[in-house]
Amino acid sequence: MYVKTVMNHVYNSQYGSVVYAWDVCNEILHAQNSGWEAVYGSNKTNASYVKKAFNYAYETLEYFKLTDSVKLFYNDYNTYMEVNNVITLV
Repeated sequence: MYVKTVMNHVYNSQYGSVVYAWDVCNEILHAQNSGWEAVYGSNKTNASYVKKAFNYAYETLEYFKLTDSVKLFYNDYNTYMEVNNVITLV
């Protein structure tokens, strides 16, 4: 709900045309005591909500016909130290 609500709000506003990328999921591997873990568990390399968030974001881009012009990103810090975990998550 959150992903679609925010994206719809932006794309239905006057600023929608300037958004070229979305940071869909941020610091999953480094999250501690997040609300998402309470719902989905703490298996960070198999976090099902990450895939769901990207699917919802992509569906919203499809609705606005922006799949070719807007990029979706996973963001985390120190990924060079956790390459295998990032690959496993993806």
